[in-house]
Amino acid sequence: MIDDGKKVLIVEDDADYRTSLSTYLSAHGLAVVTADDGSQVMEKLLFHRPGLVILDLMLPKVKGLEVLKRIREYPEEVVAKTPVVVLSNLSDTEDIEKAKELHCEAYLVKAQNNFDEILVVVKEKFFNGGTLPNYEILDFSKPIE
Repeated sequence: MIDDGKKVLIVEDDADYRTSLSTYLSAHGLAVVTADDGSQVMEKLLFHRPGLVILDLMLPKVKGLEVLKRIREYPEEVVAKTPVVVLSNLSDTEDIEKAKELHCEAYLVKAQNNFDEILVVVKEKFFNGGTLPNYEILDFSKPIE
């Protein structure tokens, strides 16, 4: 069964990019949950308890930096310390510094990083550079033992 701590929450408003990244990470052994705007993040974070969040900054409803701030200020320590990798097209030094002040684990610019490079960072931040675990495939046709 998939370890809940090995889920990744991808927060991305571009549907094509979100689907492509989700498919790529899933194909490399990760359980993926997605959100398409900033207002959904806290609900999904609390319900799914992912071990890592990949966060775009240019989001509808609630911007990414505000989402990161809300995560870091959450009263439950395990939620507040959830690792966050910012993945954005914003490459301005000011945006990067703001995200770092809010303790993001990494800041990646989409145009400068392909999915392979994103996976390397996820492995470094999420698995301490180790290999991704091989999960058993869930078979819902069998009863739970």
